[in-house]
Amino acid sequence: MKDLIIKRKAYFSVFKVLQFFLLTLLLLSFLLTSGCTPISNLLFGPSGSIEVTTYPSGAKIFLNDKDTGHVTPYTIINLTKGTYEVKVTLGDISYSETVIVYSNHTTSVYKDLLPRLNKIIVQPSYMNLEEGESQTIDSITAYYFDSGSVDIKLSDCSYSSSNNHATVNSNGTVTGVSEGSAIITVSYTNVKITKTDTVNVTISSVVPPPVVPPIVYRAFCVGVGDYINFPDSYGNIDLLGPTYDVNRIGQTLSQCMFGPSNTSFSVIWYTTDWSATKSSILQGIASIFSEADYNDISYFYFSGHGIRVNNTSYLCPTEVSYYSPITTYISVDELESALSAIPGTKVVFLDTCHSGGFIGKGKEKINISQEELESFNDEIINVFSQAQSKGLLTTNQYKVLTACHYYQESMGIYPIVPGAFDPYGVFTIALCEGCGYSGSYPADTNLDTKVSLQEAYLYVKSYVEELDALLPDIDITQNVQVFPKNSNFTIVEH
Repeated sequence: MKDLIIKRKAYFSVFKVLQFFLLTLLLLSFLLTSGCTPISNLLFGPSGSIEVTTYPSGAKIFLNDKDTGHVTPYTIINLTKGTYEVKVTLGDISYSETVIVYSNHTTSVYKDLLPRLNKIIVQPSYMNLEEGESQTIDSITAYYFDSGSVDIKLSDCSYSSSNNHATVNSNGTVTGVSEGSAIITVSYTNVKITKTDTVNVTISSVVPPPVVPPIVYRAFCVGVGDYINFPDSYGNIDLLGPTYDVNRIGQTLSQCMFGPSNTSFSVIWYTTDWSATKSSILQGIASIFSEADYNDISYFYFSGHGIRVNNTSYLCPTEVSYYSPITTYISVDELESALSAIPGTKVVFLDTCHSGGFIGKGKEKINISQEELESFNDEIINVFSQAQSKGLLTTNQYKVLTACHYYQESMGIYPIVPGAFDPYGVFTIALCEGCGYSGSYPADTNLDTKVSLQEAYLYVKSYVEELDALLPDIDITQNVQVFPKNSNFTIVEH
């Protein structure tokens, strides 16, 4: 009986435990089906989660070396608190990180598996173009988060223009189309991230260069040897050389070939002897050079008598005499006024007595003080250079050579036996010989096929001095004058 009582007690105890277990299962089942706290929470406390994100997305997620079957971005939930090993893989690239999960907390894991584009910088940031002008972008640099920078090819970018003032092609070349401004946008995409930068472009209109007409060379050569009223009672006689000198200077100029186009004189006009009246000379200057413009070059040559009266210099046309009024002469002011009306550059050659100033005529002794010599310069050259006093000229308009100083005579050489040689003015023969009259150009000392004003001056000066030494019986004392000094202006080219 005693044994039976013990067994019954044991059975009753087992039944009570079994009953408690069954009640617990029913309670848990109820909690699960009602959406309440998971069993793990009941057993181990509240759960946590891990949010896994990568750049780029699509990486496989492993948790404690087990494939979760998910790819980034993804959040693993219902994890009991504790330490986990998270690994992500993208192709051959993998990354592992140990994380701690806390109750009721989401732990984040992020990793750039590839370089992540931050920004791009375009150089230059500004362009100034003219219409029709093009310029290519110098460089485009991509900057990455935690990965430094790298230069990228222009062809790997895309381009657009804000308006039609400028265009841009696929190689980054910007072209100005019309006056205005435009913004060029440069875009670069790397693994689905696109960044942009801009270039500000200013386009200016093109001002066409002025059309420079070709240089036209013209020459007017005057030689007065035969004077209507000479010889006169004052002993003034005709001159033998001027008509020959006109031919010499004309031939010398006709052989000129200027510039790369070998430009020659368009006209070389001659007036000699009884045709060389005052009116024909002044009218000839006006008509022969009437079509000259600012870049043309006009040559005026005069060979004949010259005088100076009351400190005014004069050229002597064919009709003059000491019996005629002074108004029949051509004063330096009249000559300067006529030449100043011609646009462009004027080249002036004067082979006359006193051509440096015309202070007298005839063979009488002229007394000039040293003070006057020092203070008084070439009259002709002085007039041509002192633009301010005349109000008409600028110094660069004139290139002048004269046969002598204002107090000297201009010499001519005449044959004793008629026909032995053609008579000539010393100044003119020297100028022509140096500048190609006989086929050579000894005045071209630097052999550049050009004879400058300075080269011509030095050659004529030397020629006259050598001729004076060669002919001791003839007093050839004449100092050639030049304006401006040391000029590289070309007077003859071959």
